[in-house]
Amino acid sequence: MQNKAKKIIGIFLAFSIVITAVVLDYYSFYDFPDEIRIIEGKQQEIKLKVPLTFQLFCDESDFLTINGNRLKDKLSLNLKDPVIIQSSKLGTYNIEFRLLGVIPVKKMRVQVLPETRVIPGGHSVGVKLRPNGVIVVGFASVIDENGQRHYPAQEAGIEIGDTIYMVNHQKIYQADELSRIVNNDEDKTVVLSIKRNDRTLETNLNAIRNASGMYQIGLWVRDIAAGVGTLTFYDPKTGFYGALGHIISDADTGKIIEIGEGEIIRAKVTSIAPGRKSQPGEKKGMFVHEDRIMGNILANTPFGIFGKAYYPFQNPYYASLPIAPITQVHEGKASILTVINGEKIEKYDIEIQKIIRQAYPNGKGMIIKITDPKLIEKTGGIIQGMSGSPIIQDGYLVGAVNPCFCK
Repeated sequence: MQNKAKKIIGIFLAFSIVITAVVLDYYSFYDFPDEIRIIEGKQQEIKLKVPLTFQLFCDESDFLTINGNRLKDKLSLNLKDPVIIQSSKLGTYNIEFRLLGVIPVKKMRVQVLPETRVIPGGHSVGVKLRPNGVIVVGFASVIDENGQRHYPAQEAGIEIGDTIYMVNHQKIYQADELSRIVNNDEDKTVVLSIKRNDRTLETNLNAIRNASGMYQIGLWVRDIAAGVGTLTFYDPKTGFYGALGHIISDADTGKIIEIGEGEIIRAKVTSIAPGRKSQPGEKKGMFVHEDRIMGNILANTPFGIFGKAYYPFQNPYYASLPIAPITQVHEGKASILTVINGEKIEKYDIEIQKIIRQAYPNGKGMIIKITDPKLIEKTGGIIQGMSGSPIIQDGYLVGAVNPCFCK
């Protein structure tokens, strides 16, 4: 009789586990994040909508509350209702969800971070970026004094997109430095040190004397990339800024530019080319007071350029804003700050249509749509030059515009 009862209990438990697993799968419980980040002292709401009750356990729960209750009390929670998490202390908390208080079904790590406040951007900025060398953008033939045509650079194996960072073992940053060293070289055997993707290599070639008496190696090179973009944020405590929202690549070769040096300066928008179907629009601008450098450029990354500002930036709408953790961003109404005319920052309505959850920063994290009729009338939507425009939601800085123009 006792064995029979044990079997019935075992069958019941097994059946319960199977049914629970089906229910959890149906309600996508396992899409629940493995980790969430919240701001110290701020509430974070998570909507799971799983109509089951779980008991929650935490290894350090004195400072962590869920729906206003401390976890140290072995809190029972029905996940069909929103879960509101809050902590009054920085740190990492490990929470385990158990069914019937016994069966572990999910673990979640809660990271409590200090609030970071920055001044949101929206300012139009001019960007000048000098590569760590000169970038090869084309080839040219060299006609010698006898009328013979030569291609010394191509024959030496140089490729479009290569960065020449040393000539005859001398560091260079500008095109005229390359020309000067070639012409001052006595034997005219030139040694070029090259970066190609992740490799470095050396190649030798002979400079050719042309009809004018100048020595050439048959290359077109670029030593600066320049354009207009948008400031994303300025941190008044550290003086650092972020802008653009994407990496800077060479316009002709598509190669990522490795920074040698660079700076940001004031810029103003002079006109707008509205976007149309299969044709992205563009802000057209000009630099203002090029001799007054606003800051340097220290990093060129997939998330924008970063550097130290020499002068403080201020925003006409916000004295400062906290930065939101990704788990706080949600679909719905938001706004962007950007310049459409001159240097005037204006606020425009948008809609966050989709949040792309990521275990680590990896490309675009959300899809947005311009909903502001005024901005649509002026630009047709998101256009080139808006890159880096800060995205504001619920009083938080939640991201930056990074346009994707699809055919």
